[in-house]
Amino acid sequence: MSTRREAATDALPEIVPRRREDVTPERVVRLLLYALGLITVGWHLYYAFQGAIPRQQHANIHLGLLLVVFYLSTLDFDPDGWRDHLHNGISVALVAAVAGATMYVHLNFWRWLNEARQQLVYTNTDIVIGGLIMLITIHATWRAYGRLLGMVVIGALFYGWAGPLFPGILFHGGFSLERLVYMNSVAIGGVYGFILGVGSTWVAVFILFAGIIEGYGGLDYVTRVGQSVGSRLRSGVVQVAVVSSMLMGSITGSSAANVATTGSFTIPLMREEGVEGKYAASIESIASTGGQILPPVMGSAAFLMADILGVSFFSILQSAILPALLFYITVAFVVHIAAIKNGWTSGSSALKEDEYDEKSSILRTLVDTLPYTGPLTVLIYTLVVLRYDPMSAGMYAILSVILGGVIRDVVLDGGNMTTVKAWGRRTVEGCKIGAENMAPLTAVLASLGIVISVITQTGFTQRFSLQMISLAGGVFILVLLLAMLASILFGMGMPTPAAYVVVAILTAPGLVRLGIQPITAHMFVFYFALLSTITPPVALSCAVGAGIAEAKFWDVAKETMRLGLFAFVIPFTFALNQELIYWEGAKTFTTFAAISIGMLLLGIALVGYDLRNDVPIWQRVIYFAAAGAIFFVPMYSAKLALAGVGGAWLILLALRTGDSPLPEFVTR
Repeated sequence: MSTRREAATDALPEIVPRRREDVTPERVVRLLLYALGLITVGWHLYYAFQGAIPRQQHANIHLGLLLVVFYLSTLDFDPDGWRDHLHNGISVALVAAVAGATMYVHLNFWRWLNEARQQLVYTNTDIVIGGLIMLITIHATWRAYGRLLGMVVIGALFYGWAGPLFPGILFHGGFSLERLVYMNSVAIGGVYGFILGVGSTWVAVFILFAGIIEGYGGLDYVTRVGQSVGSRLRSGVVQVAVVSSMLMGSITGSSAANVATTGSFTIPLMREEGVEGKYAASIESIASTGGQILPPVMGSAAFLMADILGVSFFSILQSAILPALLFYITVAFVVHIAAIKNGWTSGSSALKEDEYDEKSSILRTLVDTLPYTGPLTVLIYTLVVLRYDPMSAGMYAILSVILGGVIRDVVLDGGNMTTVKAWGRRTVEGCKIGAENMAPLTAVLASLGIVISVITQTGFTQRFSLQMISLAGGVFILVLLLAMLASILFGMGMPTPAAYVVVAILTAPGLVRLGIQPITAHMFVFYFALLSTITPPVALSCAVGAGIAEAKFWDVAKETMRLGLFAFVIPFTFALNQELIYWEGAKTFTTFAAISIGMLLLGIALVGYDLRNDVPIWQRVIYFAAAGAIFFVPMYSAKLALAGVGGAWLILLALRTGDSPLPEFVTR
């Protein structure tokens, strides 16, 4: 066995205690989590293959499994004070309550579906169980994501009850408490609505897939890829963050989690190479945010978007790819010229490929990376070529990870019992990681089902869209600006899938009313909901990055906004150039090329450096104006002409500095 994998395997905790004295409460709970991880993965693979029960019934089982995982994983085995003891007691009680409520719903599912939902016939016990489920999901959301998101759910329920007390567009007739509980649980809605339905299928299978990848050393692989790319680039020390975060961000479902994961390596690495803390944290925050707009997973939001719009998943992937490329072309260029300007280009021994990689044959490298490259190939093939639904594609991806892990270990380490045990430990650990990662997201998706149910049935969503258009006087650009502000506001403090669902329900319909195509409208609000994670005053990604870099939050937030301002422009470019979303042959690609040039000009204006010299303020204004003209000039021929001039100028700048423009502008 290689030293790398041997060390990684030895670092894993034991699954089953070997001695009686090792049987402690902590070890017992850990064993339960391993068992639940295997059950969760096994159940989702079975459902993906069979699909023999309704999605809502599967969602109930999914919710029960993951809530039990959540509360077990939050137990504190080193309690300090009565509060910790109280939390432990509550968690244990809620585990029992979740198990009982899940079983009750499963056994009474068809009665709830046929009698309660269609005939309004239900019992007091149904209402009690339904209310209990709602309370538990709200409590889990509060515990997982803080009081802000918990209060949003509670506020939505209060709004549903106290509708007659509100003025203006907030006014509605109001619902009784019994009615609120009924429509959000017993009627197979709210908690069991389409959000949890998508979360328990398309989203869950990919989060579990990511967990198994991590169990097999996927984070180490992503880091190695980032180092390999960075070692070949002039601005390699900062590009490591871009590449690593791009790969990880697509599957994590949370920009802040991505910063915490990849930033724990990339930020200290940048600091070692002389990058100031606030810049290191801001670069990582921007790069981590962009990972969730990258197909095919897009931080799970793509699955929700396809379900809400009722379109194929492939349509979402096709629509998302060019804006994602715009983002990463620009972020790579911006951090490159920032690195050149500030002298962050010194070679780093940490970026050199290790001895193992240098001496490995191509065949050995292919086998060693099989658990990572194989599933990615399977995923792209099943989603893009075969057009399978995400649940089926995720199932085959998970199976290919497990198969790839077996082949790698047997080929490289020999087919002995030690190899099998090591593979088994990594597999079980990966299932546990996937379940623990999915657990808090499951709680928030169930809770958001309550929010969406209330604001939809009160009619607030329609009134909000009409009011947004009315406030802007029907002026297209003003409606876009209001939708941007609303999306950022509603997305603050939320994980990406939750933020997208809220803004999709509230703000996207207003854009569609003005004539924007549905996918474009949803992409627009999704981008800004995502960018709320780097927008002050909340800016969760910046807060996490600042903590790792030991920098001041507001310094990090300011630099993130300055370097990442281009990201706030991209949604406007595809809203006003919809051929980037709905492909129109050659026009799509010429428009993409033109806007890419405009984004590079914008990058120079933001950084204030043109590959060789600092750019004075008056020249930066010219760069801003040129970029804006390329983005928003209505005439197609004028757009191409302006882009041609801008492209020629960029080539001239590159030739003057010895760098070539694209894509080699970052090479040594």
